[in-house]
Amino acid sequence: MNDFLFKMPTRIRMGVGLSANIGAILKDEYGYQKVFVATDKGIVKAGIIRQIEEGLQAGDMDYVVYDELIPDPTIEVVDAAAAILHESGADVVLAVGGGSPIDTAKAMCMLQTNKGSVRDYLFGGSKTVQNESLPLLCIPTTAGTGSEMTAASVITNNQKKTKVSVTHENLIPKMAIIDPALQTGMPAFITATTGMDALTHAIESYVSLNANPVSDAMGLAAIRMIGEHLRTAVSDGSNLSARSHMAVASTIAGVAFMNGGLGVVHGIAQTIGAVAHVAHGTANSLLLPYCMKRNVIGNLEKFRSIAIALGENVDGLSLREAAERAVTAVFKLAQDLKVPMKLKQVGVTRDMFPQIIEGTMAYRLLSVNPCKLTPADIGAILEEAFE
Repeated sequence: MNDFLFKMPTRIRMGVGLSANIGAILKDEYGYQKVFVATDKGIVKAGIIRQIEEGLQAGDMDYVVYDELIPDPTIEVVDAAAAILHESGADVVLAVGGGSPIDTAKAMCMLQTNKGSVRDYLFGGSKTVQNESLPLLCIPTTAGTGSEMTAASVITNNQKKTKVSVTHENLIPKMAIIDPALQTGMPAFITATTGMDALTHAIESYVSLNANPVSDAMGLAAIRMIGEHLRTAVSDGSNLSARSHMAVASTIAGVAFMNGGLGVVHGIAQTIGAVAHVAHGTANSLLLPYCMKRNVIGNLEKFRSIAIALGENVDGLSLREAAERAVTAVFKLAQDLKVPMKLKQVGVTRDMFPQIIEGTMAYRLLSVNPCKLTPADIGAILEEAFE
C-alpha cells in the first residue's frame, strides 16, 4: 500500500430541519456577530432563503442577504461580490445553494484576506493564496456538487471561454450543514443531473490513480447509496429518506474526490461548460458512461466493484465482463432518469470539438485518470457521445 494523506477539515452536521437552528449555530456555538448570506435569486424564489432567515432571526443573529450570484460564476461577478462582502462588515459567510453559490463564496472569502482579483489566483495566475480565508459555512440545496467539502472554486473566464479554478486548502469551508428538508422542492431534472454529478465524483475518485483506501471507502459508499436512492429521489421528491441518503452521498463523494481526484469526465465537462454553456451536472450526466467505457480497462477490478455497488449481478462473469457491467448500469440509470444522452441534444456542435479537446488535455487532473488519454481518445469519446 502506498503512503497517503487524507484530508477532511470540514465539519459535517446533518439533520432534517437543521437549518432552523442556523442562528444558534453561528452565534452561540461559533460566536459570530454578523453573517453575510450568499445565494442566488433561484434559491430566493424557491422560498429557501426565507427559511434560512427565520432560523437566523430565531437565533437573534445579525445578517445581510446577497442574492446576486449566478450559475457558472465569472471573474467579474466574484470580484464585485467580494467587494460588497468587504463593505458589509460581516465576520462569517453562509453560502446557500448549489455548487455555483458555494464556489463563488469560497473565492469571495479568500479575497477578503488575499489582495487582488480572483483572476490573479486562478490556475496559472500570478498569485497564490497565502492567508486564511474569512470563515465560510455552507448549506447545500442540491445533492450533487460536494463543493461544501472541497478546496476548489471553479470560475468562468468569459474572455477565454474557459473554466479554471482557485484551489487551496484555505478555501475549504468550516462546516457543511446538511438539511435534506431544503432539497424536497428540487425539480426532478435538477435532482437527476446533480445526482449524476455526485455519482461522477464518486466513480472518478474511486478509479483515480490518486485514490487511497479511505477515499475508496467513501467513494464506494456514495456509489452504493446513489444507486439505491437516486431513482426514488427523482420520482418522488418528497421522500425524505431518499433525499437524506442522496444528501449524504453527495457530501462524502465530495470528500472522496478532494482526496482522490477526478478524471476525464470532469475535464471534458468543465470545458463544455465554458464553450457551450452546458450546466455542469448535465454535462457530467451525459459524459459519464461514455468515459467509463473508455476507462474500464484501466482498472477492471474497481469497475467490477462499481457494477456490484450499482446492483448488477456479476456471478459467473469474467472480470472483463463484470467490469463492463458498470458501464451498463450507468447507462440504465441515465435512461431511467431521462437525462440528455447525446451532446447534440445540449447544444454542442462538432465545430466545438477542437476547443473542447484542447481544454480537456489542459485539465490538471487528467494525469490521474486511470487510462492515459490522447487528443484522439478525447475526440473518439466526443464522437460517440455526439449523436
